Amino acid sequence: MSTTRSLVLCCALIATCGTVADAQTYRTNRGVRGAYLRPPTTLTGPSSLETQLQGLAKARVTDLFLETLYWGVTTGKKGVFNNRFTRTANGQTVPYDYFADAITLAAKYNIRMHAWCETAYLQFGSTGAYNFTINAPGESQGDPAWTAINISTGAGGGDGTAGQVFGNLAHPGLQAKIRAYFAELAAYPGLWGIQTDYHRFALDNNTGDSYPSPWSYDAWTRSAFQAAFGSDPQLTARFPGDAQYNNFLTWRKAQITQAANQMKQGIDGVSPAIEFSISMFPVPEVAKCQDWQSMASNGYIEWLMPQVYGSTASNISSNLNTVSSSASGKRVIATLYVDSTVNHPTIDVQLTATLNTNPVIRDWCFFSSPSFQSVPNQTLVSDHVLSTAYRKQRGDFNDDGYIDARDWTLFRAVYNGTAVSSGGANARYNYVAGGSIDETDWTAFKLEFLKARFGEEGIMDFRDLAALIGSFGVATPSGYPGQNLYDLNGDGIVNYVDLSIVAQLPGGLLPDSDVNASGRTDIEDLYSLNQNLNRDVNRDGVINSGDIATLETLLKIQQ
Repeated sequence: MSTTRSLVLCCALIATCGTVADAQTYRTNRGVRGAYLRPPTTLTGPSSLETQLQGLAKARVTDLFLETLYWGVTTGKKGVFNNRFTRTANGQTVPYDYFADAITLAAKYNIRMHAWCETAYLQFGSTGAYNFTINAPGESQGDPAWTAINISTGAGGGDGTAGQVFGNLAHPGLQAKIRAYFAELAAYPGLWGIQTDYHRFALDNNTGDSYPSPWSYDAWTRSAFQAAFGSDPQLTARFPGDAQYNNFLTWRKAQITQAANQMKQGIDGVSPAIEFSISMFPVPEVAKCQDWQSMASNGYIEWLMPQVYGSTASNISSNLNTVSSSASGKRVIATLYVDSTVNHPTIDVQLTATLNTNPVIRDWCFFSSPSFQSVPNQTLVSDHVLSTAYRKQRGDFNDDGYIDARDWTLFRAVYNGTAVSSGGANARYNYVAGGSIDETDWTAFKLEFLKARFGEEGIMDFRDLAALIGSFGVATPSGYPGQNLYDLNGDGIVNYVDLSIVAQLPGGLLPDSDVNASGRTDIEDLYSLNQNLNRDVNRDGVINSGDIATLETLLKIQQ
């Protein structure tokens, strides 16, 4: 698959359909109800990823942030980073792309996958040590110069746990590796978002000494700063009273911010529809050099996800207000700690605290998923989603927390080609504030439907098409409130019929598979394409063997 914007299958769809009626009542973007999870060892069976997904689905959670880069290895395929998971094939242990299968499994429960990446935390014990060594050609790139060095110890380290080693995100070599990795992730079919966590230097290793910002005094950083400011920071920027201390602090913050810019460029070079988020401390600390305000104001980050782990509801609300006031219009999603009630409010108190903010924050993400193996917690959160106090999306006509085939059916029961009055109970279907419900409103709903199933950008690219086709044959499990993300017609199974729904969406085009213009796609089209490779079947912007492979896949699906 090409990792360029030529992946885009359909250009940007219609952005608006007039002035949305009742805008003060219905939210205009999809609600994010998330959870974090370290991947279980197995995808299915007891204590598996699917078990976690089932609990989350019952709580009406819609987004899963799966730990994807941690301890310097990846949950995905072996590529830019070495991979964590292996499996046995033909009697041999081989690398395994757990992440690809996890995305499809999550979609089965109407849960959107985000790659949660601990980008600076690149080693624990011996795991990830290869990131700080010069590796053999063809192996993952590493460099001891990427280690963040502490001025007081002269060595690397982390947040205080033995075995942790943080990379220096200011180093352009490490920035390039992370950028390449985020581009690699962005190409995964069905991936909704990528998150950078540990996007900073480590905590102050000794608050009792005189070094409030002890990282990173490595050779590259010292040399780069000296080139810019004319002095070695290890001599002139150690303590707050030193001549270059403030300059060095500001310079390091700028480099950490530049790392976010590089990551965003890596993502956007593949798919600008991917949501790029940061998990961060709401109140920045000097040692970390995590200037998330600049990341937001410069447009490098799209979602701010502050860790509001306070011991009181008022502290949670206060921290969220602090973030909102410096968010530069970026979306704020509260990260709530719910794994314990020791020094933490209960789930319902924390959810209420997010509503006591200005502007009100109605998007949240729980740390972490295992807490939702508890039926009371599932019920509590589900009831919160369904409560009248919770702001609804316009197209969620049955107010169940989803926009899906059930809402499609409700709209068609009101309007099915003949304009009807927009008065009374029909007011919710009146997207454009006209006197009737008509084709314009129907188109506006279908755009909202597309955004709910394929992304807020309102763009369907080849990644989305591949994800839908990759889910063919996967059923919508019974007993859960949501439907499979790709079961677009709600018949309980993802199949070729769902592609016909895509064709009805604004700009939702199918692959250009009718090569011989016969009015159908069959083996004769494959014969024609093999005789004369002249059709961009998969609409990725180039004509090559990938078009033959796409056509072969479509024909197999029809059998």
